[in-house]
Amino acid sequence: MPRPHRPVSPSVFIVDDHELFSTAVETMLRSRGIPAVRAHSLIPQDVLAQAAELQPSLVLLDLDLGTDPEGRPLDGVSLARNLSRDGWQVLLVTGSTERPRIAEAIAAGAGAWLSKSVPFEELIYAILDGFAGRPMMDPKERQSLLAEHRALQAQRRSTSQMFNQLTKRERQVLDALVEGKRAKVIAAESYVSIATVRSQIRSILAKLNVKSQLEAVALVKSQEG
Repeated sequence: MPRPHRPVSPSVFIVDDHELFSTAVETMLRSRGIPAVRAHSLIPQDVLAQAAELQPSLVLLDLDLGTDPEGRPLDGVSLARNLSRDGWQVLLVTGSTERPRIAEAIAAGAGAWLSKSVPFEELIYAILDGFAGRPMMDPKERQSLLAEHRALQAQRRSTSQMFNQLTKRERQVLDALVEGKRAKVIAAESYVSIATVRSQIRSILAKLNVKSQLEAVALVKSQEG
């Protein structure tokens, strides 16, 4: 009696919200004899569950995955971390040019990254390298990204320590500056003199080691990013 046919597990699992791109990659890989399948959902838990079911040799992952049903961004960096944690080999194929995010994803466990603008043959070579256990990107470039990530983390820790020096009131004033409020408005809303608010702003600038309110606001936003 013939054994029942068992479907071949995909070699490549494609996690990307751009249907045209992911369909083209899936089609081209299959035309080269490389089994590939696209994620049916980009919700993180669904992706992880599908990866566990499919057992792919390699995950092609975009960094920008659209939004969830509540409108919240779906971040590929966190997904790269979780996929790597679960033992899957991850190759970032992304249109993002934000090196800090790419570096963070590499530090989180992704094996390599490629721009979506590279020739398709370059993607094929990277995939075949991954299958063979070879590095999928130049080791020097990988080390450079990891070094950039470490430097950024150190900078963020240093900045966080400076923010911790602010008093509760100074933090409230800084938050108001981030909202675009001027010293006069902050004073009126707080029932204090404008001289008091200006004194608080000078203290904030000194503790954050910046020269202007604009620099202070930019520092806050860099931490949030």
